[in-house]
Amino acid sequence: MPDSRIPPRNLDAERAVLGACILSKEALGSTIEILSANDFYDPNNKAVFEALLNMYVNDKPVDFLTVSEEFKSLGIFNRLGGQPYLAELISLVSTTANAPYHAEIVRERAIKRRLIEAGNAIINLAYNDQKSSREVITEAERLIFEAASNKSSSEFIRVSDLIAPAFNSIEERYKQTGSKMAGYSSGFPDLDAITGGFQPGSLNIIAARPSMGKTALAVNIAQFGGDGANLPVLIFSLEMSSEQLLMRMLAAESNVNLSQIFTGAMGKNTFNAIIKAGSELSKKNIYLNDDSNLTTLDFRTRCRRFKTRHPDLALVVIDYLQLMSTGDHRINDGRQQEVAEISRTLKAVARELNCPVIALSQLSRETEKRNEKKPQLSDLRDSGAIEQDADTVILIFRQDYYGENEQNDQVNSLANIRVAKNRNGRTGTCDLTFQKEITKFASHAKE
Repeated sequence: MPDSRIPPRNLDAERAVLGACILSKEALGSTIEILSANDFYDPNNKAVFEALLNMYVNDKPVDFLTVSEEFKSLGIFNRLGGQPYLAELISLVSTTANAPYHAEIVRERAIKRRLIEAGNAIINLAYNDQKSSREVITEAERLIFEAASNKSSSEFIRVSDLIAPAFNSIEERYKQTGSKMAGYSSGFPDLDAITGGFQPGSLNIIAARPSMGKTALAVNIAQFGGDGANLPVLIFSLEMSSEQLLMRMLAAESNVNLSQIFTGAMGKNTFNAIIKAGSELSKKNIYLNDDSNLTTLDFRTRCRRFKTRHPDLALVVIDYLQLMSTGDHRINDGRQQEVAEISRTLKAVARELNCPVIALSQLSRETEKRNEKKPQLSDLRDSGAIEQDADTVILIFRQDYYGENEQNDQVNSLANIRVAKNRNGRTGTCDLTFQKEITKFASHAKE
């Protein structure tokens, strides 16, 4: 039975928004940040907003006269109702200061309409016997997330429409050269000089043999990176509990030996240092998830929910990739195919959330069989898809790990950090000092 209910909309709010945009360029700019043309229910209102957006992008003056001329050039002036229509739009505006509020009303109705569309699509998916319940759930999550995020993944984008925003971004980076990272800063200047920071939408792999310091490096980046902006960071720990990870973070923050924190064998000054470190940590926007049975579906779902609550999500860390599973028992072509699917999911989530994802990865035992122990890209364990999907691959090597010199018993050791792949820049190496007892990396003092 067809649904006779009228879709959610508020035509008065739509017209009020358009009237404010005609009267004030500032109102138009703030509205563009909230709405897209597809948020308008009335086709005429949608056409007006598209025309105003085009004028804004091309830096044309916007007022009653120029908008009239724009409509005439587009051939929509008479169809819309001419000057009486424009006059009606303007008459609805008591103050342009309310434009963002009216825009939110329009957006709210648009989201509800998209949720209705998503709901109908999900019903059809559930009736499809060719899809498993897991596939239906994954697709349903995507549809709902896109509806709530006001995204439209089905539209094609012309290159010319991207030129102006791209040049604005390049200009901002040009102005900020030497003062600010273009991506999420690792907190290590020598590493940032190679990578340029971890870029939004990128998949970044930190790989090493066990106990080389993968977790320490990733957690240090989450804890001390980001140029002090204190934006939300999400860490998935599949190997350690949240409590264990927190202990490591406390050790790195306080510079107190990790074993002292675990055993409690410390003096008053040391205890006070830990209390102070705890106070500093509590101010940081770091969130932990220690589900050891994390599947790709769980990961995608939790990231989407987190992004909805924290739109300024700056970084996601997964420790580590090989402990994840797809949860799909139909994959029967071995571990390599499953890891390839996991890698693709991580990359897709990074792009969807528009934030960098750092995934830790084990290296194969091939390094142990060679005389030259330094890792190579080909040592990535289980799948070449990891190397293919990654935007950057960072390999950690510590000579003392193999006991080939006297550094093995020292508190600090030299760590060679090699950026073996960098899709958006150069490759190269830098040295960091690994402080074992507090699980903390630091810039290496050069002689």
